[in-house]
Amino acid sequence: MKKGNSRFIIVSSLLLTVALVLTSCTKTTTSTQTTTSSQATTSTQVTTSSQATTSTQITTLTTVTTSPITTSQALVPIYGGTMTMINDIGTNNPGSWDMGLTNNGGVTSVYDNPYLEPYFAGDVDKFGPRGNDQDSFQLPQYIPSQYMTGYIAQSWSFQTSPLSLTITLKPGIMWTGNTNIGMASRELVASDCAFAGTRQLTSPTMGPYFTWLKDCVAVDKYTFRWDFNSYQANWQFFLFYGGGTAFPFSPESATAGGANWKNQVGTGPFMLTDFVDGSSCTFTRNPNYWGMTTINGKQYQEPFIDKLVYLIVPDQSTELAALQTGKIDLYTQVASNQATNLKQRAPDMIQEKWLGDSVYIYKMNRLDTAEPVSNLQVRQALFMATDFQTIANNVFGGGDILGWPVGRGNPSYTPLENQSAQVQALFSFNTAQAKQMLTAAGYPNGFSINITVNASIQQEIDAATIMVADWAQIGVKVNIISLNQVALASEKTANTFTGLLAWPVAVANPLTPMQWYSGTTVGYTYKTGEPLDVEETAALAEMDPLKEQADATQFSKDALVDCGIIPLTNNYLINCYWPWLTNYYGEIDGAYHNQVVMIRELWINQSLKTSLKY
Repeated sequence: MKKGNSRFIIVSSLLLTVALVLTSCTKTTTSTQTTTSSQATTSTQVTTSSQATTSTQITTLTTVTTSPITTSQALVPIYGGTMTMINDIGTNNPGSWDMGLTNNGGVTSVYDNPYLEPYFAGDVDKFGPRGNDQDSFQLPQYIPSQYMTGYIAQSWSFQTSPLSLTITLKPGIMWTGNTNIGMASRELVASDCAFAGTRQLTSPTMGPYFTWLKDCVAVDKYTFRWDFNSYQANWQFFLFYGGGTAFPFSPESATAGGANWKNQVGTGPFMLTDFVDGSSCTFTRNPNYWGMTTINGKQYQEPFIDKLVYLIVPDQSTELAALQTGKIDLYTQVASNQATNLKQRAPDMIQEKWLGDSVYIYKMNRLDTAEPVSNLQVRQALFMATDFQTIANNVFGGGDILGWPVGRGNPSYTPLENQSAQVQALFSFNTAQAKQMLTAAGYPNGFSINITVNASIQQEIDAATIMVADWAQIGVKVNIISLNQVALASEKTANTFTGLLAWPVAVANPLTPMQWYSGTTVGYTYKTGEPLDVEETAALAEMDPLKEQADATQFSKDALVDCGIIPLTNNYLINCYWPWLTNYYGEIDGAYHNQVVMIRELWINQSLKTSLKY
């Protein structure tokens, strides 16, 4: 592992030392070269060159004497085998396989990833742990612009007048075909992408999300263009790697009935070959896949594994049982409070902590002038009187006390130690100073305030309970109100709550939390024209992605000073995987909840698996 890598490893046992040499110790530096042909039947080859290094630093691992394993041995790929995993939303059925007609594009796209490919994805080879380690690729739903690369797209250009996005495909990428619908293998062309895009825009379920888009048209054989009705700050997410508009969908599959799993066809490393409702999805290796990788000077066709199985597991106990017995090779979403139990039951399994993409927040109804929290000093006093570290330790089992409104790992993130003295003081849990601030604000004897939480989310209740004791020290009496999800959502939207209201918010994409400070969004507690509303509006209108990131950095600092939202911990999750998964470096996401970007490059060391008696 390279110096500066922010991943935390919880591992043990003699055999695991061997495993880590096989899986994680050999880092590669990569470069990508695309070779194309004018003939449609010739596959495009994406070549990555690898140069191994032999050193690694894992400060929590005890060195044990083992049989020597050379770098060349560690990087000899092995074809074959079955990889079984639970994907990021593995408690849910796909619902529909048709990205154009689904009611839940997020869930459908996760199940489509093995065979449908995004136009762009994270460049994990160049910028991830296996490359220069500039990005951990642990931000689900978000890939910073500077760390993206063309996947099935070769290039793109964005025009501001008129607003449009032009994407050119890599020539020679082939649809697999599907005998069930009478479709032969053929080349992916721009008209396929224009068809898929137009179908999304006119879909009764997906169309309402894309009113900012006008149309999608083919320009030539390999080039298509999105025309905009208006600017959308998240256009890269939707059109490059995230939403259903970031994937082509074959007209043949749509005509046959795209919702039926048997009618699916793709260009990806795998083909969907079986689906058992509520149980599993099986994907089989695409023997004609266009992707190639070079390891130790030798070129290999991807993927290496023969089968990829997604298990659909509805409950945590079943997940953990399958994981600790080696029936599951990879699951990234394990709760951190299971780490000790899993280490005892499966000591050879690798565990890596990573910060999740969601933070529970308590938003204040700061627009209610009858409420003390309409006063800035009061908000800052309550913030300063909150013991964030105790909440992190006792409620979440550890994590980042500053993960709002931008999460760690994002280019726009500023660590607490680099924040202003004012922001650092707000996180200092100084009840004496907080009491002085309340007195200066006109509340020397304190006041009573409500905190409304979701009755089914224990973390919200437990954190509010700690805040009851914290705020009592400055004379503030807290009443905890528990509501069901429907009632809580109603109060959030109508702003009929008093005091504070709890809600979970995704923080990987900085544009999502920023919208909580908007004066135009229903249910939020800022007015149009307020400084943070103006900043948010300007950031979302910025068309240069790097300048947008800089705007988000400044915005996050100003939002913390305003204290209109009290964020809880950005808590850890555990990425659990077995050491026989070789050439995997703990990345969480290569696009939108997409691990296939990494899976196509890993292989299974069956001899190691056997030696571990699995």
